[in-house]
Formats: sequence, structure tokens, C-alpha cells
Amino acid sequence: MARKRVTSETEIVDAALELIDEQGVGALTMRGLGRRLGIEGMALYTYFRSKAELLDAAAERILEELGGEFDRALPWQERIRRGAVAWAELQAGHPRAFPLVYRSGLRTDAVRLLTEETLDALRSAGFEPREAALAYQSLIVLVDAALLGRSAWTDEALHEAWRLGAAGLDSERFPRFRETAPHAATLSWEEILDSGIDLLLRGLEQRLAA
Repeated sequence: MARKRVTSETEIVDAALELIDEQGVGALTMRGLGRRLGIEGMALYTYFRSKAELLDAAAERILEELGGEFDRALPWQERIRRGAVAWAELQAGHPRAFPLVYRSGLRTDAVRLLTEETLDALRSAGFEPREAALAYQSLIVLVDAALLGRSAWTDEALHEAWRLGAAGLDSERFPRFRETAPHAATLSWEEILDSGIDLLLRGLEQRLAA
């Protein structure tokens, strides 16, 4: 059912993000969005010069959900964990639209503040500036890769992959695969993410102690 006529950029961005969350980034066209809003697609160009500009606005809308208040009294490990979880929650809230936040040239204070918080936690822990930069980039590369991968699969798909992968395997040639697969097929994304953050933090702790 078509909506009432659009009255603001906010309505357009809301509708675009809703469509992307439902069907993916590739499903967004100006003509299709116009139909969704009950107007001609060309009318959207009155508000946004291009589809790219609209996608940037949708990305910024997602990033508005990123909290900007941090507790610097917490242990540095907990500060880093909370930052990683906050970033992961954006993906959880917008699994199909989440890749938009990596659009080239997109910069927001919300991202800068989270970066500042993570770097401050690392410097407070005792890392020198170059070490803090390396630790930060390592965290970002690993967490971002996991979240972008997460946008392409569900817990159910992962579980099924383990079940199918183990089915019919020769237990003499692949004994560890066979014994591990039933357990892997019960893991949740939250468990995997939490375990990964733990491993990263322990590695940083060991580097500090070296």
C-alpha cells in the first residue's frame, strides 16, 4: 500500500532504510522508493541530488543510533568491549543495511567519538601512540570483517553448514571435524562475538605484559 505524499527528507530516509532493511541495498531504486512513498521517483531528486546521496543519508541515520556517552572510570578492557558491542549492535539492528556505514568518505562525529574512546582506553592501558594505533587497527580489521560477514549469514545457516559439512565424513580421516561439528552447530552469534573479543583483549593484555 502506498504511503501518503512525502513531506520531508526525514520521511524519505526512513522509507529508504526500511526498504533496505527488508530487501537489501540492491533493492533500492529511486523509482521503487517513490512508489513506496506514493510519489513519482523523479520527485525524490528535489530532496537528494542522487541515489548515492540518499544512501549516505541512510548510513548517517544508522550511525545516529551509536551512543556517544562513555564511562572512562571503567577498566580499559571493558571500555573496548563496550565499544565493539555498540558497533555490533548497529549490525544487529540493520543486518542488510549495515554495510552502508562503510561508504567511502562518510564521516560522522559518532564514529569519531567511538574511535576516540577506544584509542583513549588503549593509551590509558599503557600502550604508546604507535602501539595504540596498531592495536586499534587490529581490532577494527577483525571486528569489521566479522560484522560484514555476519550480514551474509544467519545462525541457522551456520549451523546447517556445520551439519552438512560433517555429514558422511570418514571419522578416521576427519575425527576432530566429526566430534566438533555437533557443538559448532549450536553456537550463537553472540557467543562467537564475545569469545572473539575475549581473545583480542587477552592478546592485548599479553602484549602489554611483554
